[in-house]
Amino acid sequence: MHNQVELLNKIVQEVHKYRPFDYDSWRFEYKFNPDEGWSEYGVFFFRNHTEYLPPDFNYDLIIKFSQELHDEMQSHTGGDWRKFILNLDEQGKAKTQFIYEIQSCMDEFND
Repeated sequence: MHNQVELLNKIVQEVHKYRPFDYDSWRFEYKFNPDEGWSEYGVFFFRNHTEYLPPDFNYDLIIKFSQELHDEMQSHTGGDWRKFILNLDEQGKAKTQFIYEIQSCMDEFND
């Protein structure tokens, strides 16, 4: 569990380091499908109830830490999540959500 918390803290630190401006809150989403060979991710910053997607955000370490988090969790619990959402609210509290359903690159077209 300690390694999982450490990886989550590293993700929070990286997002904060590359923030384009002072924010009220933010959301990071990462999903992948190894069978289809793709991953999708994004950081969304919120200020004054408006969502901003930063144009030149460096995702390299955040994706690495997310993959390590998946592997760490799978090795300890057997859980094979395919989508991970990390929210940091206005009070600086983090909330995670892990979705275990298989993700497809066609999901957004099927909704």
